[in-house]
Amino acid sequence: MNATITLLQASIDAGRNLITPILSLSQVFTLLFVVMGPPLKTPLAYYVRMQAFDAATRRSLAIKTAILATVAALIGGFLGLALQNSWQISLPAMLLAGGLIFLLVSLRTVLEQYTSAPAAHPVPDGTVPPRPQAPSAFELAVPMIVTPYGLAGLIILLASSHSTERTLGIVGMLLLVMLLHLLAMLFSGPIVRGIGPLPFKLFGTVIGSLTVGLSVQMMILGYQLLATMPVLSGPISSP
Repeated sequence: MNATITLLQASIDAGRNLITPILSLSQVFTLLFVVMGPPLKTPLAYYVRMQAFDAATRRSLAIKTAILATVAALIGGFLGLALQNSWQISLPAMLLAGGLIFLLVSLRTVLEQYTSAPAAHPVPDGTVPPRPQAPSAFELAVPMIVTPYGLAGLIILLASSHSTERTLGIVGMLLLVMLLHLLAMLFSGPIVRGIGPLPFKLFGTVIGSLTVGLSVQMMILGYQLLATMPVLSGPISSP
C-alpha cells in the first residue's frame, strides 16, 4: 500500500515539474479570464437580470456578488486542492477530468448559439405583471462567475504550483479577474446600451469555440503526463 502511495506522490511531483513552466502568470490570468465567467460576458448577463431594479440595488448586489464569488472561488480552490492531496488524485487525472468537464460545457455553449429562443407567451389584457424579485448574490456568483470548470481549472493551477510565491501569484490573478467582473457589473448598463447585445453573443461563440480547443489541450497534456508516471509491475505487498 505504501508503494502505491509513493508512486502516486511521485506522479503528482512529476506533473508539477512538467506543467509549471508551461504557464506564466500572464497565461494563468488568460486561463482564469476564460474559465471564470468570463468577464466579457458578465455585462449582458448582469444587465438582463438586473435592468428592472434601481441603480442602488444594482450597485449593492454587484459588490456583494463579486465578494461572494471571490470567497467561493478561493474556498473551492483550496478545498479541492486539499481533497486532491488527501485522496491522492494525480495531476494527470485532474487534467483529464477538468478537460472533460470543460469540453462538455464548451460544446453546450457553442451548440446553444444554434438553438432557437423559446416562444414568448402572450400576457392577457388587464393582467398586472408580478413585481420582480432581486436575485441573491449567490445566484449571480454561482455559476455566472464561479463556473464548475473554472473551479477545476483553479484547482489544477494550484496543484501545479511549486512554491508559495507561485500560489500567491495565482491568487493575485484570480483577484484581478474578480475585479474585472465587479467593474463589468457596475458598468453593465452603459456597456450594454453603448454597444448592444450582438457583440456579446459573437464573443460567446468565439470563446466557446476556443474553449473547446483548450479543453482538448488539457486532456492531451493529461495523457502526456500519464506517460511519465511510474508503472507498477507485479503484486504490491504491504510492509
